[in-house]
Amino acid sequence: MKVVENDKVISGMLSDELTRCNEMLSSLEKTLLNFPKGSLNTRKKHYKNKVYSYFYLKYRGEGGKVISKHISDKDIDGIKEKLRLREKYYKEIQSYKKKIAYLSKVINAAKNKKH
Repeated sequence: MKVVENDKVISGMLSDELTRCNEMLSSLEKTLLNFPKGSLNTRKKHYKNKVYSYFYLKYRGEGGKVISKHISDKDIDGIKEKLRLREKYYKEIQSYKKKIAYLSKVINAAKNKKH
């Protein structure tokens, strides 16, 4: 981009924005580690002519093995909220990755045209 090549202010702003985006991405990825991964499911068990249902969290562990973890009724609301936040942060991460790729491309194109 000719504007980026010729204007140091714009080039500096783009570089600052790239730095800010990288910092935000790093922060969001660290935050994501604190949330449970997977999906919440319900199972039904039949026992002595009664049907009991319970929740479990299903996710992939080390080596790709599928893990089902029982969730108690008192923890359901907290897990649902954490899974919702995880999805929100994941979408933000994807957005920042696209923005970083674009800014890197613009900045590198401008640097390559200067030389």
